[in-house]
Amino acid sequence: MEDRPILETRGLTKKYGYLSVLRGVDLELRRGELVLLLGPNGAGKTTLTRILCALTRPGGGSVLFDGAPVKGKVRIGLRSRTGYLSHQTFLYGHLSAKENLAFFGSLYGIGGLGDRIDLLLREVGLDRTGRREVETFSRGMQQRLALARVLLPDPELLILDEPYTGLDPEGSATLTRVLKGLKGEGRAMLLATHDIEACLEIADRVEVLVKGRIGWRAGARGLDPEAVLDGYRGAVAQASPGGGGR
Repeated sequence: MEDRPILETRGLTKKYGYLSVLRGVDLELRRGELVLLLGPNGAGKTTLTRILCALTRPGGGSVLFDGAPVKGKVRIGLRSRTGYLSHQTFLYGHLSAKENLAFFGSLYGIGGLGDRIDLLLREVGLDRTGRREVETFSRGMQQRLALARVLLPDPELLILDEPYTGLDPEGSATLTRVLKGLKGEGRAMLLATHDIEACLEIADRVEVLVKGRIGWRAGARGLDPEAVLDGYRGAVAQASPGGGGR
């Protein structure tokens, strides 16, 4: 793991009108590291993930990619080297799983596409349903196919916003296995989630975002879900009116 973060924010802020969504967020992502981003609804998690992917511009502070400010060519480079899984799957229901991946692969200009599609479908546990139309898939199956779509261009940085949504226990186990393998390949990953238990065992750090600030952070090694919940609850209480937070 390299010393320098692949992606870093310093004093990051963002407002929508008079509403402050992010209030001075400092965050680092390193290669071969998986960071869990926790926080209640409305904490600013989705806004933060979109800024990290260069899909939304920050209001203040800075974002550094490989040590360089994210603007101009660096911004373009960040987008091309990042895989972003959002709440939307961006899949076409009338196409099969393979046809969806073939369409997006052609947009990315990927060679040897057939072999890569077969590999990714096996990775996410959909190799037996590759010819089925996506509109017949469950929400969890669509979520796994969306992850395969994100992985098509082989990104070195992954920003995943609620990837466990809609997954059954088998799907959750498959996703955790895939993430463990990606981490072992040296990719940097940030995972915004409410599901603490699903991948705490493979996480390196936990960050809790509350009201636009990092209210609690800890190394994940040796932490159990209850310890994370204690930190989470403490950060939320501290940020509540009368709780001593700012």
